[in-house]
Amino acid sequence: MAAGSGMMVEAFKLLVLGMGFVYLLLGIMVLAIKALGWVAREAPREPPTSMTLVDPLLADSPSPAIVAAISAAIHRHQTQHPVTDHPEHQ
Repeated sequence: MAAGSGMMVEAFKLLVLGMGFVYLLLGIMVLAIKALGWVAREAPREPPTSMTLVDPLLADSPSPAIVAAISAAIHRHQTQHPVTDHPEHQ
């Protein structure tokens, strides 16, 4: 019975060591998160830059050649893969 008792003591030591290691790492992680929160609060903030509104018609749009290529690709895909009785297409 002494050998079994010794194994239980070793198992308990291993349990305490493992749990202690986990709690130590969790404590370090909590401290790191708190430190990062402090740094984020204390960091100088730049005032927001003014945003200019852009007219959607004046924004960069694809060239007519690209629009034609995309339209041709969609048309080709639709002719090669006709709509079936899929419930999504009803």
